[in-house]
Amino acid sequence: MALNMAALGGAGAGGASATQMPIDASKFPLPLPDWLAGNPLFTAGFGLGVMGAAMSVLTRSAALAEVAFRRQMLMSLEIPSKDYAYQWVMQWMVANRIHGSRHLGVETTYSKDAAGRQTAAFDFIPSTGRHWVRWRGNFILVERARETKTVDMSTGAPWETLTLTALSLRPHVFQDILAEAKQAALAREEGMTIIYQCYGHEWRPFGTPKRIRPFDSVVLDSGVSEQVFDDIQDFLRSHQWYLERGIPYRRGYLLHGPPGCGKTSFVSALAGRLGYNICVLNLGDPSMTDDRLAHMLAVVPPRCIVLLEDVDFAVSQQTPADPSGPYAGVTRASFSGLLNALDGVISTEERVVCMTTNHYHALPRALVRPGRVDLTVYVGLASKSQLKQMYLRFFPGEEDLSETFAAVCEDEGLSMAELQGYFMFFKNKPQEAVANIQAWLDERRKVHQEQLKQMQQASQPPQASQPPQASQPPPSE
Repeated sequence: MALNMAALGGAGAGGASATQMPIDASKFPLPLPDWLAGNPLFTAGFGLGVMGAAMSVLTRSAALAEVAFRRQMLMSLEIPSKDYAYQWVMQWMVANRIHGSRHLGVETTYSKDAAGRQTAAFDFIPSTGRHWVRWRGNFILVERARETKTVDMSTGAPWETLTLTALSLRPHVFQDILAEAKQAALAREEGMTIIYQCYGHEWRPFGTPKRIRPFDSVVLDSGVSEQVFDDIQDFLRSHQWYLERGIPYRRGYLLHGPPGCGKTSFVSALAGRLGYNICVLNLGDPSMTDDRLAHMLAVVPPRCIVLLEDVDFAVSQQTPADPSGPYAGVTRASFSGLLNALDGVISTEERVVCMTTNHYHALPRALVRPGRVDLTVYVGLASKSQLKQMYLRFFPGEEDLSETFAAVCEDEGLSMAELQGYFMFFKNKPQEAVANIQAWLDERRKVHQEQLKQMQQASQPPQASQPPQASQPPPSE
């Protein structure tokens, strides 16, 4: 019995010594001093609980400090892909390079001129993800996010968001970036005219920007060009005058005359001189409804002229809804819808509209009344002064030859397109252009006479065919 008690006592002593054995301090995440690691209260678990609670408090405090730091020391700018500044900032990033990025995207600009020359340029842009850009001593975090489940119904492109994050030590850094991106975009478009077309329910640039056409390159009759330009200049300066008198601030112009006389070319040259762009609105689009027409006229980009070409064709034919196909059941824009969009309750202001037509007398009076058409301009066949100006345009300084050329062609009813086509055969040959004009006019008359004869024959009703006569029997002998 004594032996057993001794054994138990020895076991108890051994157990007590095992319980009080110090813990290896190297296993803790933080270095502990020897006096703390050998403390029996600490090693019993109380100190470990206190230490865990302290670590939890430190972790949450660090998270709160990070949130406070981001709120107080960081600022962000979010730019959606539908905003005008989105493309400006993307092009700005291309110009400023992307530092430390191994994942890039590419935008290809392809163009082909009238001579068939093809050019292609590749611009590297930041792909989806995070990128760093250094600009004027600032490190900017660029995050490009793409929504894969939501797309633009008009184009099928996914929605994107560009987020810029920087230190708030310079609060105007984003304003400076946007101003520089805008200035760079305008510099690329300087001396250019952008042509917009409507895609879905928004205006988008069509093709590459065109060089501004010189205003004097379109030769109209004496005083016509300056009359239209002075009128539109007066309109642009009279916004307050319209507002004080309760007059809708919009202006409509109608250019009418034979085809090929320079109506559309004059609109392009007028936009270039004003520093405006052109929005081409196609009323014959099968998807163009009355609501869409009113919406497109309401969201015209700033500093743009709205061009409605061949408006007589659009208002003279009411095409019924297509019973099948991609536009099944779509009711096209009506004449009343056009009138309401131009000058109705739903019409918008601060707008310049130019309409062209080859058949002025076919237009309804409701369309050409003041308020919808404020100035009507006839752009006709070449007069004697136009013939002379056109000749001097191609052959500067040839005053005597221009008089001779104008005297020969004065009563021929030539359009400006015909004159330009003729002069293209005599580049840098003013004398040959005058020497060959009479033969060219004679050939032109023959062609017109043949065309007129064919049209007259086609318009005549077909004659009834005569029944064949029965053969007569030979006379009897």
